[in-house]
Amino acid sequence: MLDKTEISRSINRITSNEYYEGDFGDCVEDIDKILNDVDKSLWESIPKEYIEFLSQFGFGELDAAFYLDDGPIPYTTIFNREIDLYKGMYVFAGNSSDILYAFDSLNNWRVVTLGSEALEVTKVADSFEEFIVERLGYIEELAESRLDS
Repeated sequence: MLDKTEISRSINRITSNEYYEGDFGDCVEDIDKILNDVDKSLWESIPKEYIEFLSQFGFGELDAAFYLDDGPIPYTTIFNREIDLYKGMYVFAGNSSDILYAFDSLNNWRVVTLGSEALEVTKVADSFEEFIVERLGYIEELAESRLDS
């Protein structure tokens, strides 16, 4: 279960930083809209914490180092082709560089990175909650380091 208080504090620390330039915070309450691009047979298995996060905290760019989409999309939408290694992957976030974060629907919806140039899959977290807590902590550190510079 998401620690909503700590997540809210973390997001507030990031978005209240004087150097913050993102657009994070639009919430999606319509679950059908969030899951629009996901195979309907998988809707019940999508991580509930992910749905909860989008509906309570929102989506958008938190930092150049991280943005969260308003719903997961099949990797083929981005790569425009079938790639066996990426079968069952749904991209839901990324950074302004070449890292894409995806759910691996074939492996308990763990979070992985997909290489946009080199075809690689790297496990990042076993759950969305583990992933988002780590990312928020990382972005907070980046934001604080900018203040120190």
